[in-house]
Amino acid sequence: PSVSAVACSPTTYDTSITTAKPAPTTTVLPTGTAAVLLPQLVTEASTLSSLIAGSGDKLAAVERIEALWAAVSAEVTGKDRDLATEIGAEVVKGRTAAVLNRPAAADKVYRDLTALVKGYLASA
Repeated sequence: PSVSAVACSPTTYDTSITTAKPAPTTTVLPTGTAAVLLPQLVTEASTLSSLIAGSGDKLAAVERIEALWAAVSAEVTGKDRDLATEIGAEVVKGRTAAVLNRPAAADKVYRDLTALVKGYLASA
């Protein structure tokens, strides 16, 4: 049996591509109680679907939602761990909806957050 060798072309590298990661953005957490910031989180979530559908700045909205949740998650967890877990899961689903361009999923996140926050505020 004979073996044949196939010549390959030389490898070239595109030096214009950078592997440097962009500098992380710093977020200053909002301040306030859960009673003040959770309604703001719901209001922000209410805009997410239209931002996704209309090619708006959906990730900026997600970052505001995440910042609001980060600011009050310890307070909510201290009062109701299960509810805090559910709200946190909805915040994550909001990011997923934005990244995957799913306005209907963002609508569901808004509805769920509305109910969860209403339940928390009623028991607080």
